[in-house]
Amino acid sequence: MEEKNPWYKQPIIIMAITLIVLVGIIEISMNIASDGTNRTSTTSKSSSSIDDTDYSDDESTSSSEESESSSSSSNDFSTDTKTSLANLKADISAIPKENYDNIENSTLEKMDFDPTGANPSASSQISAAMNSLKNIQKLADNAKELANKPDSDYTQNDKNKLTNYSNVLNEYLLAFKDYATVTYQDKYTSEDPSTSQSDRQLLIDEMNTARSNWTDKKNQWLNQYNEIINQQ
Repeated sequence: MEEKNPWYKQPIIIMAITLIVLVGIIEISMNIASDGTNRTSTTSKSSSSIDDTDYSDDESTSSSEESESSSSSSNDFSTDTKTSLANLKADISAIPKENYDNIENSTLEKMDFDPTGANPSASSQISAAMNSLKNIQKLADNAKELANKPDSDYTQNDKNKLTNYSNVLNEYLLAFKDYATVTYQDKYTSEDPSTSQSDRQLLIDEMNTARSNWTDKKNQWLNQYNEIINQQ
């Protein structure tokens, strides 16, 4: 009787089993590679989508901010020229022009006195003179504040005029305060017979210089005032 070989000694069966194993391994490898490619592609798309969204948001925010800035800038000044001019005239004439002459005269009168101990009223007169100088300084400070009026009350041209007016009024008042102070310090001494001629001349020159500067600044202020008030 012919003896049969066991299955593991038959080449055909071994080759078939080997082929099946190889095919399985190849399929598993392909599936793993495919999954990895899909995950990489998905991650890349997701990242690209996020980047696009962020860029779009930034661009939208930037565009919105630029729009708001542009809108704010264009609305700073009034386009109503009639209202703007009325506001400008009202602001510069809050203190009538004639009142400054009265302030000057009153102040200089208070500076003209005998400051020596021989004058029993010297103490009260000095106090009145110092208060007058403080008031002039306050007026000068208030004049400077005119430039801070809201832009929305004017056209840009009128706001520029108000700013220039604010500066010249401030400079005029400070120049007058300087002249009043020099007068307070020098006038009595320059008129005292005991003062030497050379000292007297120095004092007079100092007062004249201060007076000339005050007059010049006052004329600049008056020119600005009249130009605005007469504007149609």
